[in-house]
Amino acid sequence: MMSFLSNTKAELLKTRRTNARWLTLIGAAFIPAVNVIKLLGRPDVFVSKMKDNTWTLFINDNWAIAAGFLLPVYIILLISLMAQLEYGNNTWKQVYTTPRSFADIFFSKFLVIHLLIFSCFILFTVLVVASGYAVGVINPDYPFLSNPVPWSNLVHMGAKMYQSILAITAIQYWLSVRIKNFITPLGIGLALLIGGFMIRQWEYIAYYPYMQPLLVYFENPGLDSETADKAILNSMLYCAGVLALGFYDLTRRKELG
Repeated sequence: MMSFLSNTKAELLKTRRTNARWLTLIGAAFIPAVNVIKLLGRPDVFVSKMKDNTWTLFINDNWAIAAGFLLPVYIILLISLMAQLEYGNNTWKQVYTTPRSFADIFFSKFLVIHLLIFSCFILFTVLVVASGYAVGVINPDYPFLSNPVPWSNLVHMGAKMYQSILAITAIQYWLSVRIKNFITPLGIGLALLIGGFMIRQWEYIAYYPYMQPLLVYFENPGLDSETADKAILNSMLYCAGVLALGFYDLTRRKELG
C-alpha cells in the first residue's frame, strides 16, 4: 500500500510538467464565466426569468452545458494528455523497467486522473456558487443574495454526474495507454461522443458509455423513466470491466518484456 501511495504521489508530481492542471481549471471555470457574462449582459431578458427558483435555474444552466458536451470533452482531453506523458517524452520503456509492479503503474496513473477530475467537479461547484453571488452583488435585481444555495442538490447532482463518467474514463484510459500517440485516442473518443448524439433515441442508449452523462442529466423523450439509473449502473460496471481488461492487456504486451 505504501508503495502504491508513493507511486501515486510521483504521478501527481508529473502533472506539473503538463497542462493538465490548467485544463482542469479552465474546464471548471469556463461555463460559470459564460453564464455570468450572459446574465450581466442581458438583464432585460434574464432577470424576470430568474425571479423564482433563482439558484436552481442557474445551477441547471451550468450543468446542462457541462453534461451535454463539455464534461466528456474535458475527460477525453485530460486522459489523452496524462496517459501519453511517457510516450511523448519517449520514456515509457524506462517506466516499466523500474522496480514497480504493473498494477502500481497502471492504477496509480488512473487514480491521479480521477483526482484531477474530482478536483474539477469541486472547483466547478464552488465557481457556480461564487459566480451566482457575483452576479447578485453586481446586479441586485438578481435575487441570488436573498435565497439560500441548495447545497444538497448541488452535491447530489455532482455525485450522479461523477458516477456517469466512470465508463468514459476507463475506456479512454485503456485507449491512451495502449496507443502510442496523442491524436488517435483523442479522435476515437470524440468520434464516439459525436456518434452518440446521432443515436440518442436508440432504445439501448443507456448501454452507450459516451452518452451516459447526458442521460443522467436530461430526460430523454421516448425512453423509460429508469434510463438514468441504468446509465449510472452501466457506467460503474463498464469502468470495472474495462479496467480489468486494460490491465490484463498491459501485462500481456510483449514489448514490455
